[in-house]
Amino acid sequence: MKLYRFFTMQFIFLMALLNLSFSVHAACVQTDDLSGTQTFTLYAGQNIDAGTVSVTVNGDNLDVTYSTTGGWELVETHVWVGRSLADMPQTRKGNPIPGNFPYHSGDITGQTSYTESIPLSTLQFVCPEDDQVFKLAAHAALRKDNGSGGYETQTGWSDGSPIVDKGNWATYSEFTLTCACDQTGGGNGDSCETAFAWNAADSDSTDDQAPSVCFLTIDEDGNGTTDFNRWGWSNGTLAVGSHTFQLWAAAGQCDLNKGTLVGSVTVNYDGSTATVSYFTNAPYSLAETHAYVGSEILPRNGQNEFTVAPGQYPQIHDPLAEGTTSDSFTFTGLSGSVYGVFHATTCGFEE
Repeated sequence: MKLYRFFTMQFIFLMALLNLSFSVHAACVQTDDLSGTQTFTLYAGQNIDAGTVSVTVNGDNLDVTYSTTGGWELVETHVWVGRSLADMPQTRKGNPIPGNFPYHSGDITGQTSYTESIPLSTLQFVCPEDDQVFKLAAHAALRKDNGSGGYETQTGWSDGSPIVDKGNWATYSEFTLTCACDQTGGGNGDSCETAFAWNAADSDSTDDQAPSVCFLTIDEDGNGTTDFNRWGWSNGTLAVGSHTFQLWAAAGQCDLNKGTLVGSVTVNYDGSTATVSYFTNAPYSLAETHAYVGSEILPRNGQNEFTVAPGQYPQIHDPLAEGTTSDSFTFTGLSGSVYGVFHATTCGFEE
C-alpha cells in the first residue's frame, strides 16, 4: 500500500510539472472575465438580434461558433479571420465577398448552431508570441418561419464596425489572441514575459557598432510599408569576435522605458561557428529560448518567408526546466558577417 501511494504521489507531481511547462505558452482569446470566450451579437438585416457569434481557442484551433435565437435558423455561414482587412476577399470598392471566404459551412439549412474550426497555424499565431489583434468577418445566411408557410430571409453579420464607409452594411468584429493565458512560472504565482536581446554597445563587444533593428521598422520587400506588427530586434551584422547583448522583457514597441532588463546574451563567433549563451539575473529565470543566427536579417518560416515568430526560429529549447537561469545554442556552417535574433520567455515577474 505504501508503495502504491508513493507512485501515485510521484505521478501527480509529474503531471503538475507538465501542466506548468505547457501553461507557459498556451494560446487563448483575451477577455476581461478570463473566460477565454468572446461573444458578439449576430445581427440579421442590420438591426435584428438573431443570436451570437463567439470565438475561443480549442487546442490548436480557433473555434468560431454561431448560435441563433428567436426562431432564426442558419442556412449557411462564411468566415474570414486576419490581421488586416486588406487581406479579406473583397470587391474593388472594399465590399466583402463572403462566397470567397476561406471557411464556410455549406448548406446547413435549419441548424441553430454551427462551429468553424480554424487552425492557429494558418493565422500565423504560434506561441510564444506577442498579443495580436485579429479581425473577424462572420457572415451568415439566415431564415425565420413567418407563420404563413414560408420564411423570412436575412443576411447576418457579427456585431462590430462597418467594413466600408459607403457600400453594404457588412461589419467586422475584433478580438485579441494572447499567449499569457496561464503564464505562471516557478510554481509560486510568478508571471512570465517575452524578452529579446538588444545591443547595448557593451565595452566587451568587439563590434559595438552592430545595430539592433526593431521588427516594427523592417520593410524587406521595399514597398514602403513595414512588414511586421510586433516588437523585438534583429542584431547585426556581427563580425568575427565576441558580442554582448542585453536581454529586455516586456519592452513593447521596442521601447526600453516600458521593459525590464532581465539578463544578457553573448555570441562568440569564429567565422564558421557561433555559440549563443543566455543568462538571467535574479529573480528571473528562463522558461523557453528561441535563437537564430544566419546571413539574412531574419529567419525564414516553412513557406520561405521572413518571420519574427519565435516558434518558427531554427533552434528552440522549449520547455526548459523550472528555475533555469542559463542556456546555450551552437550554430555551424556560417560564413562572413551574420545577423542574430534571440528570444526568451522569462519568468519571475510579480503578477
